[in-house]
Amino acid sequence: MHAIVSGAGVAGLTLAGRLALDGWTVDVVERAPAPRASGYLIDFYGPGYDAAERLGLLPALRERAESFDELRIVDGSGRVRAKLAIALVEQAVQGRYLSILRPQIVDALLAALPQGATVHWGTQVETVFDDGGQVSVLLSSGERLEADLLVGADGVGSRVRQLVWGPPEQFVRPIAGLTAVAWIGDDAELVADLEGRVAMQVELDRQLMIAPLSATEVTGFAVLRGVEPSAGRAAVAGMGVLGRRALRSVREPYIDAVAQTIVPQWVRGRTVLLGDACAAVSLLAGQGASLAIAGAERLAEELSFARHPSDVVAGLAAYERDWQPIVEREQARGRRNATAFAPHTRIELEAQRAVWRAAAVPGVAALVARAAGGVTKPV
Repeated sequence: MHAIVSGAGVAGLTLAGRLALDGWTVDVVERAPAPRASGYLIDFYGPGYDAAERLGLLPALRERAESFDELRIVDGSGRVRAKLAIALVEQAVQGRYLSILRPQIVDALLAALPQGATVHWGTQVETVFDDGGQVSVLLSSGERLEADLLVGADGVGSRVRQLVWGPPEQFVRPIAGLTAVAWIGDDAELVADLEGRVAMQVELDRQLMIAPLSATEVTGFAVLRGVEPSAGRAAVAGMGVLGRRALRSVREPYIDAVAQTIVPQWVRGRTVLLGDACAAVSLLAGQGASLAIAGAERLAEELSFARHPSDVVAGLAAYERDWQPIVEREQARGRRNATAFAPHTRIELEAQRAVWRAAAVPGVAALVARAAGGVTKPV
């Protein structure tokens, strides 16, 4: 059995690895020339954690994970207003929790790829032809591949979805006018001041988070309401002491609109969508990487029963039927979380500040940690 997977991200590589272990030949095509070096700091827990454990990936992920002592809520002048021990968050999910950069998850998945899975960097799918028995694709490299299955795991702007389903505006839904900015920077002085802690600031229509990565590196993340991507850096710098310090030594930031993908049907013939291509929950839900791994495992599990090309279609139908309701629930939660990331009114802002202040009260911190599920949120 042969599969073509478009996209060497978390979902695509997870699926490729599992299918190859099941005896499939897998060609992964990725338009980027190499793995992306930048990406969000992720709270990794929930269904993806369980799936990673079953897939044998947890040791490699733990080796690449970050470790923080405490979350500190600060104001515009840099004063600490509330604290929450990260250990309480870990306890709230029974220790099944990691903080890890997205590129590190990709690195672990690439290292774990078995024989039978090949990644073609710097190329993308240009045309798709599905005759019902096989699917044929022409790559931008000029190579033509034929397979039993084509998987679009190529993100919110999925090339496969565009070719088979239609233009992106039909399926991509921006959320509440929010823009996300993420970066990695070099600032040994800021690392020393953070002392192993995460700093977070929440203002009207703004949220900013900074965390240390090494002796000299920090990672930053911001959610901004009503700000065009081109104005993202200036908006972060305008948040006060933390914002100005955060951008002082920033490398090239990642800036994009916060959006979900809503695709009614994930399967067309022998082509199926996976991960953000059909099920982006947005960083507001805090489960994107987790759902990408869990969804890929679910799809691979359904395909594991395929002994003949004719069995593939039944596996795709079962995956869509069982996994789509789970994604829809998380997407709804993500839309509800918009006010937590960027409170739009003074009442919403003060309510959130009150929750964090309550974390200092004995016995209440555990409740706040349980509600947070994961404090750094970007996925």
